[in-house]
Amino acid sequence: MKRSLSLLCVLALSLSLASGCAPKQEAPASLASESEAAQEASPASSEAPSGEGKSIVFAGFPGQEKTFDEIAAAFKEQSGVEVKVNILPRTGYREALIGPLSSGSSEFDAIYIQNPWLAEFAEAGFLEPMDAYLTKEQKQEIKDDQFPDIYSAGIYQDKLWGLPWDLSTFFLFYRTDLIDTPPQTMEEYLELAKQFTKELNPDSPTNFGTVLEGSTERVNYQEWYSFLWSFGGDLFDENGNPTLNSPEAVASLEFRYGMKNEHGVVPPDVDNYKYPEVLSAFQEGIAPMVLQWNAAYATFADAEASPKIYDKFAAVPMPAFVAEDGTRRSVPFAKAWYLSVSSFSQKKQEAADFIRFFTGYEGSMISLRNGASPGSVKAWNEPEVKEMRPDVDLFKESMGMARMTPNLPELPSIENELGQALSHVLAGSKSAQQALDEVNEAAVKVLQQSGRLS
Repeated sequence: MKRSLSLLCVLALSLSLASGCAPKQEAPASLASESEAAQEASPASSEAPSGEGKSIVFAGFPGQEKTFDEIAAAFKEQSGVEVKVNILPRTGYREALIGPLSSGSSEFDAIYIQNPWLAEFAEAGFLEPMDAYLTKEQKQEIKDDQFPDIYSAGIYQDKLWGLPWDLSTFFLFYRTDLIDTPPQTMEEYLELAKQFTKELNPDSPTNFGTVLEGSTERVNYQEWYSFLWSFGGDLFDENGNPTLNSPEAVASLEFRYGMKNEHGVVPPDVDNYKYPEVLSAFQEGIAPMVLQWNAAYATFADAEASPKIYDKFAAVPMPAFVAEDGTRRSVPFAKAWYLSVSSFSQKKQEAADFIRFFTGYEGSMISLRNGASPGSVKAWNEPEVKEMRPDVDLFKESMGMARMTPNLPELPSIENELGQALSHVLAGSKSAQQALDEVNEAAVKVLQQSGRLS
């Protein structure tokens, strides 16, 4: 736990949710020992006591208040435990969590974190492993009901640190009035993009064939991971050595950013595109295809939000890369928020019970009715859900293929370097090989400094 504490304080705490540049806030040197003492002072119980008259505090991110409140009310009805939902500010959300946790405060019982933070927070002593607060049968039931890679991402050093909620992955959206057969391979995707780029085809009804998110915020590398993995590359080898500059990694980046720099099938200003710009490009008919988060489905299907295309689009899984031997790989990136127990909570069992309820079938059904994307496969399989969510089959298929990044406390720091490197490639100021060589070297240094590599 102590090895990466300095990394967390010096590097990871400087990353904000949106832009990766929040002010630094150092945790006290005694944090790890304080956390261990708190764990020893709170022995596990195998059964939750009656919750009547008890209350816990759940720290959440803004945007899902209605869902949080409804789940909290349903949990109270079932358990008797009142859940006070504390919505923290969107800007500086990480800091708002880290401040109390760094001081050992018991202010929060259950907290809501993004999966890249899980290993960091665990090593910093902020989180309580959930294993002792779940029976063997409960753990197996949870595992059986979650998408496999999503559940596994909550495990670090053989301990369960959180359960997933609000899953996201990429779909390929396309205009059904313009494209009869959507692309199934990367090559088909590129060729179709050329066909719908006016500069390459004067008869094209659209100016560009597709769009990408080029902003230096986290999405530029999250989107690239889908190409990296589909091309057969990876972030690290089996020994934990960075492989960001492998031939497969370089080829995947050349392919994706070649859509701008070589083929010109995306708008020239995509270097600054974020989620809203990509949505707008599809909604306004600038491009007939976009690779975008599954959450965009509801926006595109909304007649008021997307009057030009709401009845003229569909979505399919991410196109597959076809290797020389004919092997097809489509591995979209996935991410999720996780609910975890604060190591400083005085009500750990109640917090764990709430998290199990929240991320399980009952909480997931409430979530789905409110438009969220929870992790319970049983809930996604309900006929009611298919009526509410036309993307249900595509979501399940895509999540079955998707991958998440490994649990590594140093990963946010490495990704900060990676985001900058990708920006240089997209701008044309560095080749894919040069940029990835540099970021791979930086990744090695980060891991050496933390003691993970010698």
